[in-house]
Amino acid sequence: MVYLIVCVCLSLSVHCCLADDDTHFVKQLQELASHDDGEAQLALALLYEHGDQGLGRDQEKALALFVQAAQAGMSAACLYLGIKYENGSGVAQNPKLATRWYCCAAKNGWAMAQFFLAACYEKGKGVEQDRMMALAWYGLAAEQGYPGAVEAINRLSGTMSENERKKAMAFRTRFQGTTVDCSRL
Repeated sequence: MVYLIVCVCLSLSVHCCLADDDTHFVKQLQELASHDDGEAQLALALLYEHGDQGLGRDQEKALALFVQAAQAGMSAACLYLGIKYENGSGVAQNPKLATRWYCCAAKNGWAMAQFFLAACYEKGKGVEQDRMMALAWYGLAAEQGYPGAVEAINRLSGTMSENERKKAMAFRTRFQGTTVDCSRL
């Protein structure tokens, strides 16, 4: 989890990173966030989540900002929300919402989200169990070198017919070039 937070923070290109003090930095983030800046919303959500830069921990504000950032197209926020809902971290555990948020990041090419979404399909966690969908998403994660994806593909493929593997490949190809509707999960 700490690795994810560090990666998210490093990947942000928030315009106010060189502020003189914490208060000025936070005010700039809040101003940008109020103007629907997804990166600022995500950064501010992380600060509230962990009580940093002079802000106290506020799980409700953090959650609202994560949702706003996700709706603004920040895949990192989608992934973070998926993890929160899968584990019940600061929210009620909700596997269905977790899979929707994983899908939000997975469809934008986030390998970790693709792997987590595949696992949800494989186990029927938050979605109806579907080994072909699982294999398709594991395949996309494997293409990016996500750890464990190749092993998951080998494990799952060994239990499937040739026809099922071909259907999974067709799903995978379809996911690469089109928009996936996560709201239908």
